[in-house]
Amino acid sequence: MSEWAAWQEDFRPGTLVILPPARIRRTVDQLREECDPVSHAWYGTHITLTQPFVNPPQEDDWTRLAQVAAGFDAFQIDYGPLRSFLPYPCIWYEIQPKDRVIAIRTALHDTGLFNLALPHTDDSIPHMTITEGRPGRKVDENLLAELRNRTSEGSFLCAEVTYFLPDAGFHFSAQRTLALRRN
Repeated sequence: MSEWAAWQEDFRPGTLVILPPARIRRTVDQLREECDPVSHAWYGTHITLTQPFVNPPQEDDWTRLAQVAAGFDAFQIDYGPLRSFLPYPCIWYEIQPKDRVIAIRTALHDTGLFNLALPHTDDSIPHMTITEGRPGRKVDENLLAELRNRTSEGSFLCAEVTYFLPDAGFHFSAQRTLALRRN
Protein backbone atom coordinates (compact mmCIF):
# COMPACT_ATOMS: atom_id res chain seq x y z
CA MET A 1 0.00 0.00 0.00
CA SER A 2 1.45 3.36 -0.96
CA GLU A 3 1.55 6.17 1.55
CA TRP A 4 -1.34 8.56 1.22
CA ALA A 5 -1.71 12.09 2.54
CA ALA A 6 -4.18 12.46 5.41
CA TRP A 7 -6.83 14.06 3.15
CA GLN A 8 -6.53 11.15 0.71
CA GLU A 9 -7.30 8.61 3.45
CA ASP A 10 -10.85 9.96 3.65
CA PHE A 11 -11.41 8.76 0.08
CA ARG A 12 -10.25 5.15 0.61
CA PRO A 13 -13.87 3.79 0.69
CA GLY A 14 -14.68 5.63 -2.55
CA THR A 15 -17.27 8.20 -3.56
CA LEU A 16 -20.09 8.72 -6.04
CA VAL A 17 -19.58 10.87 -9.13
CA ILE A 18 -21.24 11.75 -12.41
CA LEU A 19 -19.16 10.70 -15.40
CA PRO A 20 -19.69 12.59 -18.65
CA PRO A 21 -19.68 10.54 -21.86
CA ALA A 22 -16.30 9.31 -23.11
CA ARG A 23 -16.04 11.98 -25.86
CA ILE A 24 -16.35 14.77 -23.29
CA ARG A 25 -13.99 13.05 -20.85
CA ARG A 26 -11.32 12.71 -23.56
CA THR A 27 -11.48 16.43 -24.37
CA VAL A 28 -11.48 17.61 -20.75
CA ASP A 29 -8.85 15.04 -19.74
CA GLN A 30 -6.47 16.53 -22.33
CA LEU A 31 -6.82 19.91 -20.62
CA ARG A 32 -6.45 18.32 -17.18
CA GLU A 33 -3.28 16.49 -18.22
CA GLU A 34 -1.80 19.70 -19.64
CA CYS A 35 -2.76 21.98 -16.74
CA ASP A 36 -2.73 19.65 -13.72
CA PRO A 37 -0.96 16.35 -14.45
CA VAL A 38 -0.96 15.27 -10.77
CA SER A 39 -4.72 15.53 -10.29
CA HIS A 40 -5.30 14.08 -13.76
CA ALA A 41 -3.26 11.01 -12.83
CA TRP A 42 -5.40 10.46 -9.73
CA TYR A 43 -8.82 10.82 -11.31
CA GLY A 44 -10.14 11.58 -14.74
CA THR A 45 -12.89 13.99 -15.66
CA HIS A 46 -15.91 13.76 -13.39
CA ILE A 47 -18.43 15.77 -11.43
CA THR A 48 -18.14 15.01 -7.72
CA LEU A 49 -21.56 14.07 -6.42
CA THR A 50 -21.11 12.94 -2.82
CA GLN A 51 -18.60 13.12 -0.03
CA PRO A 52 -16.66 9.86 0.32
CA PHE A 53 -18.25 6.86 1.98
CA VAL A 54 -17.55 6.29 5.67
CA ASN A 55 -16.97 2.57 4.96
CA PRO A 56 -16.94 0.52 1.77
CA PRO A 57 -20.58 -0.07 0.81
CA GLN A 58 -22.04 -3.54 1.40
CA GLU A 59 -24.70 -5.18 -0.79
CA ASP A 60 -27.59 -3.94 1.37
CA ASP A 61 -26.10 -0.42 1.09
CA TRP A 62 -26.07 -0.75 -2.69
CA THR A 63 -29.74 -1.70 -2.61
CA ARG A 64 -30.56 1.47 -0.65
CA LEU A 65 -28.39 3.63 -2.90
CA ALA A 66 -29.97 2.17 -6.05
CA GLN A 67 -33.42 3.00 -4.68
CA VAL A 68 -32.38 6.59 -3.98
CA ALA A 69 -30.88 7.02 -7.46
CA ALA A 70 -33.95 5.49 -9.12
CA GLY A 71 -36.07 8.12 -7.40
CA PHE A 72 -34.60 10.80 -9.70
CA ASP A 73 -35.28 11.26 -13.39
CA ALA A 74 -32.38 11.24 -15.83
CA PHE A 75 -31.67 14.83 -16.87
CA GLN A 76 -29.63 17.00 -19.19
CA ILE A 77 -26.44 18.50 -17.72
CA ASP A 78 -25.02 21.65 -19.26
CA TYR A 79 -21.34 22.38 -18.64
CA GLY A 80 -19.66 25.74 -19.08
CA PRO A 81 -18.63 28.41 -19.03
CA LEU A 82 -15.27 28.08 -17.33
CA ARG A 83 -15.07 29.65 -13.89
CA SER A 84 -12.34 30.04 -11.28
CA PHE A 85 -11.84 30.42 -7.57
CA LEU A 86 -8.80 32.68 -8.10
CA PRO A 87 -6.61 33.38 -6.24
CA TYR A 88 -7.20 29.75 -5.13
CA PRO A 89 -5.76 27.94 -8.15
CA CYS A 90 -8.84 26.14 -9.44
CA ILE A 91 -10.42 26.42 -12.90
CA TRP A 92 -13.62 24.51 -13.54
CA TYR A 93 -16.67 24.16 -15.76
CA GLU A 94 -19.90 25.41 -14.23
CA ILE A 95 -22.61 22.72 -14.09
CA GLN A 96 -26.32 23.33 -14.57
CA PRO A 97 -28.89 22.59 -13.30
CA LYS A 98 -27.15 22.87 -9.95
CA ASP A 99 -30.33 22.24 -8.00
CA ARG A 100 -30.85 18.80 -9.60
CA VAL A 101 -27.29 17.70 -8.80
CA ILE A 102 -27.56 19.02 -5.23
CA ALA A 103 -30.94 17.30 -4.72
CA ILE A 104 -29.42 13.93 -5.67
CA ARG A 105 -26.40 14.65 -3.47
CA THR A 106 -28.62 15.50 -0.50
CA ALA A 107 -30.77 12.39 -0.91
CA LEU A 108 -27.69 10.16 -1.11
CA HIS A 109 -26.10 11.86 1.90
CA ASP A 110 -29.34 11.30 3.83
CA THR A 111 -28.65 7.53 3.73
CA GLY A 112 -26.03 8.01 6.48
CA LEU A 113 -23.36 6.20 4.44
CA PHE A 114 -21.16 9.23 3.72
CA ASN A 115 -18.55 11.19 5.68
CA LEU A 116 -20.38 14.46 6.21
CA ALA A 117 -17.75 15.84 8.62
CA LEU A 118 -15.50 16.88 5.72
CA PRO A 119 -15.09 20.42 4.34
CA HIS A 120 -17.51 21.56 1.63
CA THR A 121 -20.28 19.18 2.62
CA ASP A 122 -22.87 21.95 2.81
CA ASP A 123 -21.41 24.48 0.38
CA SER A 124 -20.51 22.19 -2.51
CA ILE A 125 -20.78 23.74 -5.98
CA PRO A 126 -21.39 21.22 -8.77
CA HIS A 127 -18.46 21.56 -11.16
CA MET A 128 -16.10 19.74 -13.51
CA THR A 129 -12.49 20.59 -12.65
CA ILE A 130 -9.78 21.46 -15.18
CA THR A 131 -7.04 22.28 -12.66
CA GLU A 132 -6.62 22.41 -8.91
CA GLY A 133 -3.23 24.09 -9.14
CA ARG A 134 -1.10 21.07 -8.35
CA PRO A 135 2.31 21.06 -10.09
CA GLY A 136 1.63 22.00 -13.67
CA ARG A 137 0.83 25.24 -15.42
CA LYS A 138 0.59 28.41 -13.38
CA VAL A 139 -3.07 29.02 -12.60
CA ASP A 140 -3.91 32.67 -13.08
CA GLU A 141 -6.11 35.01 -15.13
CA ASN A 142 -3.92 34.41 -18.19
CA LEU A 143 -4.49 30.67 -18.12
CA LEU A 144 -8.20 31.18 -17.50
CA ALA A 145 -8.44 33.50 -20.55
CA GLU A 146 -6.45 31.06 -22.69
CA LEU A 147 -8.65 28.13 -21.71
CA ARG A 148 -11.82 30.12 -22.33
CA ASN A 149 -10.57 30.76 -25.88
CA ARG A 150 -9.77 27.06 -26.43
CA THR A 151 -12.85 25.43 -24.93
CA SER A 152 -16.53 25.28 -25.62
CA GLU A 153 -19.61 24.61 -23.57
CA GLY A 154 -21.75 21.53 -24.01
CA SER A 155 -24.30 19.17 -22.55
CA PHE A 156 -24.98 15.51 -21.98
CA LEU A 157 -27.63 13.23 -20.53
CA CYS A 158 -27.00 12.21 -16.94
CA ALA A 159 -28.66 8.80 -16.60
CA GLU A 160 -26.53 7.27 -13.84
CA VAL A 161 -24.12 7.92 -11.00
CA THR A 162 -20.84 6.05 -10.71
CA TYR A 163 -18.97 4.54 -7.78
CA PHE A 164 -15.40 5.85 -8.03
CA LEU A 165 -12.84 3.89 -5.98
CA PRO A 166 -9.10 4.57 -5.59
CA ASP A 167 -6.49 1.83 -5.90
CA ALA A 168 -3.35 1.60 -3.76
CA GLY A 169 -1.73 4.41 -5.79
CA PHE A 170 -4.77 6.73 -5.34
CA HIS A 171 -5.87 6.29 -8.97
CA PHE A 172 -9.66 6.28 -9.16
CA SER A 173 -11.68 4.06 -11.48
CA ALA A 174 -15.35 3.36 -12.06
CA GLN A 175 -16.52 0.27 -10.16
CA ARG A 176 -20.30 0.22 -10.60
CA THR A 177 -23.20 2.45 -11.57
CA LEU A 178 -26.58 3.36 -10.13
CA ALA A 179 -29.26 4.15 -12.71
CA LEU A 180 -31.48 7.20 -12.55
CA ARG A 181 -35.11 6.76 -13.64
CA ARG A 182 -35.57 6.87 -17.42
CA ASN A 183 -38.77 8.42 -18.78
